[in-house]
Amino acid sequence: MRTEIALLAAALLTGSSALAGCAAPTDEESTEQSEDQLLAGRRLSEGEVATLLRNAGFPESVVPKMVCTAKWESSFYEKASNKNRNGSVDRGLFQINSIHLGSAGCPSSASALESAATNTKCAYAVYKKQGANAWYGYKAHKSECDSYRLKSGAGASSSSGASDDGDDDGGDVGCYSATLHTRVGAGACVQSESNNLWYQCVDGKWLRGVSNGSGPSGPCKGQHPL
Repeated sequence: MRTEIALLAAALLTGSSALAGCAAPTDEESTEQSEDQLLAGRRLSEGEVATLLRNAGFPESVVPKMVCTAKWESSFYEKASNKNRNGSVDRGLFQINSIHLGSAGCPSSASALESAATNTKCAYAVYKKQGANAWYGYKAHKSECDSYRLKSGAGASSSSGASDDGDDDGGDVGCYSATLHTRVGAGACVQSESNNLWYQCVDGKWLRGVSNGSGPSGPCKGQHPL
């Protein structure tokens, strides 16, 4: 299930969340992604996402984990979308896969999933059936999300079981990598599967010019060769 950016199509792309993980019933569906990912609409704050989760029914102990999941799924963009190779589409804050349309707790209209509140309520219905593992964004960043701590002003609870890992990247849009099938943080350098060239994620976009472990924005914050 899977914004501002129309992607660098042929090489690596930009946009959770996600192996950008839509809430789909099988791992096979989660990996059937194309490079057609778009970040769009308003970008919510971490506090807004936390409030939506609480209003949808998520237990307080799960809220930080799901905020982290939304970060990797959609970068908090309410109208994020991703078209999968199998023809299904992931939409909204939690990149709800179109297979869930009309199921209990989810709307029948695809456009309704662009409402962050509706999307989160549907996410709760999916969560009750499948847990957080329904999202590949969570599975790909499980360690971070399991220890995620809400930032000041987001209603962090001292009983949430979260610990501060010192990683304050809530403002990092990051970039979606077709090579890695997941989103990486700003400054990461990834070798393109399509042309073998190296790119660095800068302000949500992939830029060429990586050499000797450094790119357009400075030293690579993580290098990912083929």
